[in-house]
Amino acid sequence: MTVSEQTTLEFDHNSPEYARSWRGIYADLRQRCPVAHTSAYGGFYVLTRYADVARAVKDDDTFSSWHDTTPGSPYGGIIIPPMQNVSTPIEMDPPQFTPLRKLLNPFFAPGRAKAWEPFTRDVTTAMLDRVIESGRIDFVEDLASPVPAIFTAALLGIPLDDWKEYADAAHQIVYTPPTSPVFAGVVKKLIGLHARAAAVAEQRRADPNDDFLSAAVQFRYSDGSALSIETIQEICSLIIGGGDDTTTSLVADALIWLSQHPDQRDWLAADLSRLELAGEEFLRYFAPTQGLARTVRKEVEIGGRTLRPGDRVWLSFASANQDPEEFDRPDEVILDRFPNRHQAFGLGLHRCLGSNFTRMEFRVILEEVLIRMPDFVVDADASRKYESIGIVNGWENMPATFTPGSRQGSTFQP
Repeated sequence: MTVSEQTTLEFDHNSPEYARSWRGIYADLRQRCPVAHTSAYGGFYVLTRYADVARAVKDDDTFSSWHDTTPGSPYGGIIIPPMQNVSTPIEMDPPQFTPLRKLLNPFFAPGRAKAWEPFTRDVTTAMLDRVIESGRIDFVEDLASPVPAIFTAALLGIPLDDWKEYADAAHQIVYTPPTSPVFAGVVKKLIGLHARAAAVAEQRRADPNDDFLSAAVQFRYSDGSALSIETIQEICSLIIGGGDDTTTSLVADALIWLSQHPDQRDWLAADLSRLELAGEEFLRYFAPTQGLARTVRKEVEIGGRTLRPGDRVWLSFASANQDPEEFDRPDEVILDRFPNRHQAFGLGLHRCLGSNFTRMEFRVILEEVLIRMPDFVVDADASRKYESIGIVNGWENMPATFTPGSRQGSTFQP
């Protein structure tokens, strides 16, 4: 009998200990207990090897994303512990999942990412112009958080006048513990953003535009029924949650690593086309989305362990991306690593919808930073990492200095 067949281990992906030591924790589990069981949050299994995670995340018939809020239902969706609200459509399985994914796909296609690049660069330029003459920046608060938030609001069709409120809400809801005295205020901000999206959706019924909310209110199922405003809000919540702080985290992790490895920063700056492969390596190494959950729908054997209907499972993309069976020297950042079949965006039907946008935003932001402040130095001691990175591996703030430069001007006025 193997260790994984008989032992329940201590594992809590939402703990400060995990945030500090997740690489070592996963390395230990992959070696001696690749399908581990923990008693945390009512008990769940942890899949840590690349092959096992890939198999499970592609098998929607066995490993369900469904979130059923009925009391007593084991189907808790993609988060452990489950959120109170349902995230649509990522917490659905086919066939319910399929028509909504088809609605979303055209807005997130590679061609759309290319079309949004000028806007993203203009916003990035505006954010850098705000600080460029000072020689000081907070890479999170001044750049990596605002740019994705503004972009996501524009994609949805929400007016950008209150962009600071959108950026703060999307960022703070991820790193503010529910026990914090300010958490209620952060939730109120986010609810306000969702209400703003709902109000714009109502306006788009009579006056459609070329944005996602216009398409959402015009969408019809095969039986002719429309999406409810509640469902549209749930979809917007997914787009905001999936598109904002994960990109923020990727950019921030890359910038602090490059500050600590100036030779590699100079190597990228010498040929900005190298950012394409570098972005994939930062995705692999830092895993902005650490993992997602599933519920077992039918008995299955995986990694030498039998899982049964109702079992909850944590699929660790972070651990899969560090598996030496798949990656040579996985503990090193190799900026030109190729091939790089990481799982940072997941795999299968539920693969991250916004991956094309994340890649585009990352490249644009890094290009502009490397061009306009190539000698930046991050103050690592003053930078604050999230105390819990169970879902998003991010930073609260990241102050840095650089040689001051000149404003360039942009059409976006923050």
